[in-house]
Amino acid sequence: MRITAAGRAVSAASHRRRRRSRVPAEALFVLPAVLYLAALAFYPFFELVRMSVSQVTSDNIFQAWPFIGLDGIRTVAATADFREAALNTLIYVTLVVGVGLLGGLAAAVTLWRVGRFAGFTLALMVFGWALPGLIDGTAWRFLLDKRGMVDSLLGLVHVAPVYWLVDGRLPLVSVALVNAWVAVPFATLVYRAALLDIPSDVLASADVDGARPWQVLRYIVLPLLRPCTLVLAVVSLVYAFKSFDFIYIMTFGGPGTASTTLPFLSYRLAFEIYRYSQGAAVAVVTVAVVVLLAVLYIRQVRREERA
Repeated sequence: MRITAAGRAVSAASHRRRRRSRVPAEALFVLPAVLYLAALAFYPFFELVRMSVSQVTSDNIFQAWPFIGLDGIRTVAATADFREAALNTLIYVTLVVGVGLLGGLAAAVTLWRVGRFAGFTLALMVFGWALPGLIDGTAWRFLLDKRGMVDSLLGLVHVAPVYWLVDGRLPLVSVALVNAWVAVPFATLVYRAALLDIPSDVLASADVDGARPWQVLRYIVLPLLRPCTLVLAVVSLVYAFKSFDFIYIMTFGGPGTASTTLPFLSYRLAFEIYRYSQGAAVAVVTVAVVVLLAVLYIRQVRREERA
């Protein structure tokens, strides 16, 4: 049976109509997620940006906000508190990402082989990772207190007490290491999954060639883990950069501003001294950095998928 051009046109038109008729039904399933994001993400972010370019105080917060443009962001960026918070954030993020990745890789290599010990250890690590930051932060705050268990154990070997949460840079380093300790289980799970995905014939060939364990790790395992490491590094960067709960619970940004990072500075400006515009400006800068890291993450994922 021969199909004429008119018949094909009618068939194509009916197909387009059926396709258009399916769109509203499919959109209904997406609508709840769109409404949720619009109410709890897009609208608050829009108000945050609007507040950062306006003059907002406790006197006019419920009134019209005078527009000041980028003057608010420039003003807060020129302060010593912002510069110190930016430096603290850089140190904090470097420690969390570096220790988290190295600790996760070491733990994953140790737990590479399947066994009861590996499964039990992974279960404990996942349990620690799944605990809320409130519980982890509170526990470590008591452990690192000058009368806590850590200094008590050091005293048994005649080591002077270390003021982990009050002395110089130690509060920032201590909170960062605690945050990295919580991030290690996630990195371990990701790295171990990647290790289990390495072809066994590649490892067997290296064993036949007489490669030593450290050579296998350096020349075979680490290059094969490179895509996983890049993606995990970006995810860890985003996680560390927006960290707030451990600082709030363990040091509250102190002593003074010794452990204040950009997210915590935003909180202090807005909810302690009621400089809402400056707090919003710091928050916008923080969000901009996180969005930039997210874009890098998406590009890296797409590049790895194409490869």
